[in-house]
Amino acid sequence: MVDVDQQHELSDDPVSAFTTAEELTATQTFPSRRAALEAERSRPAKRERVVVRPTRDRRDAKAAARAERANRPPRRTRTPRPARPARTEGRRWGVHAVVMLALAAFFGTAALPAYATTGEGSTVGAARTALAVQTLTGGGVTQVVARDGLDIQESPQALDSTTNTTVSPTVQALAVQLMGAVAAGRLVGSTPNHIPEIADLAEGRAVPGCGIDYRVLQAISVALDNFNQVGVSDINRRCTGQIEGAGTESAHYADGGGHALDFYLLNGSPLTGGDAKSVQLIKILDPIVPDGTGLGQIGCRSSMDLTNFKPFDDTCNHLHIDFLKSDGPALRYG
Repeated sequence: MVDVDQQHELSDDPVSAFTTAEELTATQTFPSRRAALEAERSRPAKRERVVVRPTRDRRDAKAAARAERANRPPRRTRTPRPARPARTEGRRWGVHAVVMLALAAFFGTAALPAYATTGEGSTVGAARTALAVQTLTGGGVTQVVARDGLDIQESPQALDSTTNTTVSPTVQALAVQLMGAVAAGRLVGSTPNHIPEIADLAEGRAVPGCGIDYRVLQAISVALDNFNQVGVSDINRRCTGQIEGAGTESAHYADGGGHALDFYLLNGSPLTGGDAKSVQLIKILDPIVPDGTGLGQIGCRSSMDLTNFKPFDDTCNHLHIDFLKSDGPALRYG
């Protein structure tokens, strides 16, 4: 072994020095220089083993590196990330939202009159057929309400939301239908707006002083059967605090209020009580309203042959109809 930093020349191995054939040949004498060269060329080459040892500084550096690795603190184990929460709950709420939207669209569409696409429909239409028999559940008792004629399996007192503290299922069902027309822009109000009175009934709320005679709701429904757009400017004046015309004796105000209504618009045309659309609606309603139903604007139109309406004087800027002194609890359809 040879330390390259301390020894630069190779020495003979003391064991084999001068004992091998090569060594003996090296000490042999030759008669001539040429013979010596021939003997040198024929001698096999000498093989030497050289081992290079690293310097002391490199050994010390390696030892220091090993010591440093041994003293190095162990690597910190990485904490596994918590698993992401499952999205099952979010998907469930998403499905519920879609179902609720679908149900809202279905009932909103069902609330719209089936005849909304016709401008001047007949009194007996698809919507009337669909609403001729309504099955309503109230208080655990199923009630069948026939829209044709006066065959309503509820007492007249139950239908009168102007004095009751509860809303009849029959009244609520019709109010829901009318609010569908409001949502479609077919039923509009004025100022002050009386549409919220219908909305309360549709939600089953009996608000004191804001009730509506069931026959008033029916008259609005008939108007919607026959006109594409209907405007109502007055129903229950107690609800809006109005004191006009006949004052507290008006059917709009007396006996709880809400026993009369004023139409001010039909198919975008303002009414006078004597214009063509007012006359058309009067002729549609006269056969089906109870006897003794009040009708305003007698001085605003030509004389008419009427069966059930009782005309009286009123201003010529609307069409007034009231049921305060009518003989029957409902309109007759058919």
